[in-house]
Order: sequence, then structure tokens, then C-alpha cells
Amino acid sequence: MKKYIYIGLIIILILIGYYAVSAIFTVSYDVPTGRVQNGEFVISINTSGTIEARQAFTLSAPRIRGLQITWLAPEGSYVQEGDPVIRFDNTQQTAELTDQQSELKIKRAALERARQEHTIQEKQLTLDLEKARRNYDEKKHEALRIAEEANLELELAKLNYQAKLDQLVADVEKAEVEVQRTKDKVDLAQKELNQTVIKAPIPGMVVYLEIWKGSSMSKVQEGDSPWPGQGLVNLPDLSEMIVKTTVSEVDASRVDTLQKVEVVLDAFPDRKYDGEVHKKATLARKKDYNSKINVFEVEVSILEHDDALKPGMSASCDIILDRIAQVLSVPLEAVFEKEGETVVFMKNKKRRNVSVGRKNDVAVEIIDGLEAGDEICLVDPTLEEPSLPGEKATEPEINKGRNDQSPAGQGRRR
Repeated sequence: MKKYIYIGLIIILILIGYYAVSAIFTVSYDVPTGRVQNGEFVISINTSGTIEARQAFTLSAPRIRGLQITWLAPEGSYVQEGDPVIRFDNTQQTAELTDQQSELKIKRAALERARQEHTIQEKQLTLDLEKARRNYDEKKHEALRIAEEANLELELAKLNYQAKLDQLVADVEKAEVEVQRTKDKVDLAQKELNQTVIKAPIPGMVVYLEIWKGSSMSKVQEGDSPWPGQGLVNLPDLSEMIVKTTVSEVDASRVDTLQKVEVVLDAFPDRKYDGEVHKKATLARKKDYNSKINVFEVEVSILEHDDALKPGMSASCDIILDRIAQVLSVPLEAVFEKEGETVVFMKNKKRRNVSVGRKNDVAVEIIDGLEAGDEICLVDPTLEEPSLPGEKATEPEINKGRNDQSPAGQGRRR
């Protein structure tokens, strides 16, 4: 009897030891969980883009050869309309204006002399003509020969009057043309002199542009000699800022003007700005040079003014398609496809079938199968090894094709 007791105790000790060792060397882990949320459900399209000014003006070098920049407004400074932004060396233009102004004085003096000569000669010619006419009147009744001589003198006086008067008028008109030509040269010289100082047509921030210098490009600076018409400074008006972004052709039909947008700067992720879709391109373009993906350009107006908004900053946009006041929802990674059924796993690791509806980038609507506050697993607890949320989750049908840019994936999204 004692023999069986000892054998039983030994078996019990062996079993206890086995389970103790198993407990020591078995790795346990906690399955991450989340709760079913009940609240506003936002359906949106997330895109990224670049901050730009709605209104910007590019200041270019005037159409004058041989100019050299002598001064630039500091980059990043804010200028008002009419403030100088770029100055060029104006030595040549000043000298040209002075020469043409002197020439204009000479031409005007010549015109004045021509007019005076015209007045004097016209009076003299009129007087000579009147004398010839009186002489003819006095002698026309005398002898035929004398009358014919008087008549000939009158005809010569008339021809002389007209010929010399026409010449005097031509001299005056020629002088007037010379004055006008010289005045045009003065105006051109003054215009070129004025162009050596470029002023701001709108208020904005000074942004230097890159120009070719030899074999490379670098920002414009004092001492540069730009080509005529070359862009030098960009002047964005910071009072109205936009985000230039794109949406895929799959989502383009869901985007329209005046839709609300939430804008977040990559540099300041804790700030959120209200915006709206201002414009959507009517034609698609390739996303990149070698890409097969088509996108539509979208312009988003930022409805708030903030000095932190600067051109060139990157931003994220959530284009709001719909807002539903009260919806049950769970994270996307909590939903799995098992044996043709859409399921979630409760905190106790039991499987539960659910019906899903609309989804956004992070969550999916639960139509049936769960209640607000239910705690669910964020990973598949039936897997042999632990994983991060969503790493080994079986992707449900509603999620397939979310990031697939292949034709098949795009078809599923439609």
C-alpha cells in the first residue's frame, strides 16, 4: 500500500515540476486592446502638399543689356507696395538721359527759330505779293507791254510766295519731327533709368530666386549681371495662403470646390488650420515623370492668417467628404477576415462576427455586432507569436486595395 502512495506522490511531484518549469520558460504577452468608440465619424481624403501664396509676383530684370545689381532688399523681409526691392547700376542710363535732354534743348531751339523764320518770311512774302498786285492794278490799263510786265511780276510774286511759304512750313514740320524724335529718346532714357530701380507692385515677402551663374545655379545676389527679362525675386503676398496638393483619379470624383479641409503643417503638427477646396483641375496629369498613376491638382485655401505660414512649407490636408454625428467605430487594425466572415476579437480573445460600413484612414464603422465601450483586441490573438497592432492581422475585404496602386487595387477601391 505504501508503495503505491510513494508512486503517486512521485507522479504528483513530477507533474508539479513539469508545470512549474513550463510556467517559468513559457513567454507570455499582453494583447493590445482598444475600445469601441461612439461619436462623430469623419470620412476624409488625406493628401500632402506645399504651402504657397495665392498671389505672388515675380520681379524680373528689365529688357536692358549690361545691367548689374547693386542692391537687394534683404531676403525674408516684408515690403509694402511701392517699396524698392532691386537696384541696378544706373551710370550709363543717367548719362544717356542727360545727353538726350541736352539734345532736346537744341532741337527745341531749332524749332523755335524755324517758327520765327516762318512768321517773318510769311509777312515779307505777303507784303511783296501785295506790292506786285498794286503795281499790276496801276499799270493794267496802260500800254499793253507795260501791263503784261506788271502781270508777269504779279504771277512771279504769287509763285514765290507759295514756294517759299511751303518751304518754311516744311522746315517747321521737320524741326517738329526732330523735336518729337529726341523727346521719344528722352522718354526712353527716362524709362530705362526708372527701370534700374524695381519696386514692389504688391505687398509681400522677398524671396530670392536661383539663376544660372556659369555652369551652376545659385540665388541671386548683389554684383550679378542678369539676362534681360530674367526672374530675380519672387514676391508672395502672405495675406492669402494656399496649399497646392493632388488627389488620385480614383478620389477625384469625390472632391469638389467649397469642401471643408483641415490643414496641418509638418513643422507644427499640433496646429490645425481651417481650409476649403478652392479649385480642382479639370484634367489629370502623371504623378511623376515615370509614374503610371494619374492625379488631379487641387488648390486648398487656408481660411486663417498666421505669420507661421511661409511659402515652401509642407502640409497635410484632410479633405472632409462627410461628417456623421453618432457612429460606432473601431480601429481598422482590429477588424479581420476569417473564413469569409468579418470578425473582431473581444478582450477575452473570443471571436465575434460584425457588420461594417463606411471607413476612413484610421477607423471603420460598426453597423452590428458591438456596443460602445466594448474592449477588443488590436491584433489577432490566435496567432502563435505576438505582433504589433495590424502586423499580422488578416486584412478584411473593406481594407483591401487601400494602398494598392495597381489597376486591380484601384478597381477594388472603386
